[in-house]
Amino acid sequence: MKKRAPFLTAVLVGALAGCGATTSETITAPQIEQYRIVRIAVLPFMVTPPTPGQQRGYAAPAPPPVAGDKLAEVFYRKLNNREGLAVVPPQMVRESMPSVTASVASRSLLRDLGERLDAGAVLEGTVEVYQERKGSAIGLERAEDAAAVGFSVRLVSVKDSKVLWTGEYYERQRPMTEDLSGFLERGARFLTIEQLADSAVEHVLRKFPLGYQIQRRLGETSAAP
Repeated sequence: MKKRAPFLTAVLVGALAGCGATTSETITAPQIEQYRIVRIAVLPFMVTPPTPGQQRGYAAPAPPPVAGDKLAEVFYRKLNNREGLAVVPPQMVRESMPSVTASVASRSLLRDLGERLDAGAVLEGTVEVYQERKGSAIGLERAEDAAAVGFSVRLVSVKDSKVLWTGEYYERQRPMTEDLSGFLERGARFLTIEQLADSAVEHVLRKFPLGYQIQRRLGETSAAP
């Protein structure tokens, strides 16, 4: 595993060896509370082949360009449902960055974008694996025909370009014989790529440090770690 910057604290949420196993990791900068961020913007995600996901053993072709928009939309929708956090609508983001790439490397460009959107931070990401299921929800011919998703995201301060939080997720859905609890948790079926991506984003955002996640089943809210 690569060494992380010393100012970051890491939370490893499971790392299983082997191609297709689920790997999820989030890292939060301990000084994030000093930034007092209440409004963020989700930028369009990048899709750049060849991807790190393919290098990890995923034989699927590079993700289609539309995968970036789909993952960004899922993150926006789920973050927008959190209490105590304002998220800039996607249309406003697109209108404010016609000539800015999804990965904002320039500090001046990042600051300018934050001022336009009145946002304290932006969430940018890269889609590395996005493979549709080949087969039905009740059965596949081969294990590698299951849906697979992989992405990395970063929350970046527009004030000083500091990375405040990162998250990454890789998974090819496994059959019940290899992942009983995960299979049953999702309804005992093989998911489409959109369903798997939704589940993956939900998993990563359990460790998102801003806002409050709504516990709809219990009718209450819980503070984000």
